[in-house]
Amino acid sequence: MAKVRFEPAGYEVEVAPGTALVDVCDDHPEAEVPFSCRSASCGTCRCRVVSGMEFLSKAEDDELDVLEVFGDGPDVRLCCQMVLAKDGPVHLEVVEPE
Repeated sequence: MAKVRFEPAGYEVEVAPGTALVDVCDDHPEAEVPFSCRSASCGTCRCRVVSGMEFLSKAEDDELDVLEVFGDGPDVRLCCQMVLAKDGPVHLEVVEPE
C-alpha cells in the first residue's frame, strides 16, 4: 500500500497498486478533487503531481490532448486517468480553475 496525499485538502489515504485514483476520490470525498466527465475530456480534475510521478501510470493520448488545451506542463495530470502503477508515495495538488 502506498500513501497518496491530496492538496489543498491535506487528505492522505493508503492506496493499493493498480487502483484508479478516480475510484479513490469516489470512496474518499475528503480528497476534494472535482470531477465532471470522468473520461479525459473536460479537465476539471487536473492535478499537479508534486512528487511520485514515477509511481503513476503513463498519460495516454486522450489525456495529453486535454492537458495541451489548458497549456499545462508535464507535472499536471488528469486525476480521472491516473492509476497507481507501483507502490510508492504520491503527492497531488488540485489545479484551481482560472
